[in-house]
Amino acid sequence: MTYPYQFFHSGQGRPLPSDDGFINVELSHKPVPYHIARCFSGEVDSEQSQSLAMSSCRISCMATDVVRGRLPSSMLHRTLSGACVRKLETMAMLLEKHMESYPDVRERFATLPAMPQTINGVFVSPNHVEMAVHLTIGAENHWTNLVLRRVGNRWVCVLADVG
Repeated sequence: MTYPYQFFHSGQGRPLPSDDGFINVELSHKPVPYHIARCFSGEVDSEQSQSLAMSSCRISCMATDVVRGRLPSSMLHRTLSGACVRKLETMAMLLEKHMESYPDVRERFATLPAMPQTINGVFVSPNHVEMAVHLTIGAENHWTNLVLRRVGNRWVCVLADVG
């Protein structure tokens, strides 16, 4: 299968840009690496990529805490769309029912902090970015997938899949 040349290159024979770096987060003892690629050239700078990596990390940890019942969903109302918040609330309710029957799950999943490990993303367009954040809770690996869209001059999370 072949892909369009412009997807991988700027049209001038050069690869499309990406941003790599590290962010510092409160609970982590080491900086969290990020990599954000683009499906286009221009319009996005490294500073915006770093800012979105930080926001995505924060949203992922908070959304995970909402689902685990450690944080009220109202903490995310400004950052997430209404539909996204309602889906997290539904998942939190279902997980709570599950943890009532399996206290070992509650002990493993609900008590320890969510620790970010890596952040990977791709700008689909200048107003649409998709992020995957790798978290650990104790010894278990979890991933949060986010879709952020620019609404006016701010970014809003329209999809948060916590797993």
